[in-house]
Amino acid sequence: MKILWVSERCETPQPVDVSLLNSTVLPSPAQPSPQITKSSLPAASPQSKPLPRTSSFVYLVAIAFGLFSGWVNQKVDDPLLTALCVVGFSMLMGVWKKHRPWRWLLLVWVGVPIMLAYYHFVVRWPHTRGQVYAAFLQVLAASAGANGGHFMREMIDHVFLQQED
Repeated sequence: MKILWVSERCETPQPVDVSLLNSTVLPSPAQPSPQITKSSLPAASPQSKPLPRTSSFVYLVAIAFGLFSGWVNQKVDDPLLTALCVVGFSMLMGVWKKHRPWRWLLLVWVGVPIMLAYYHFVVRWPHTRGQVYAAFLQVLAASAGANGGHFMREMIDHVFLQQED
């Protein structure tokens, strides 16, 4: 049996199968929804360990990679070479430390605009608007590198260390 149902979003009636209304697929508003209690949640596995803290040396390496990428951007003045440096360095950081790749994305990328600002305000090198936009668009390259490195490390761990699914 079909019933015509009028939704708030559309003006035309939509046919609805009555058997779905009497099933658990579509609970009626009159039926109370199942309550989630602490006992119904799965218990934390005893094998899960907190992530180890990353040393400050790793953060300094990421910042140095970013500043070097910014220096390459200024001296060579080739945005593609800068993007290659940013992708490579952020991917290296993502493979080295696979947890939270957004950290390596930001720390490697931020070196490019910092060096651009240094050369603009301290050294007094003029920059075009395109160079400024390109420095900020390097975040896309850093995102690809950091996340690619993260997933590369996940694949390496899964294939070569024979971890269970």
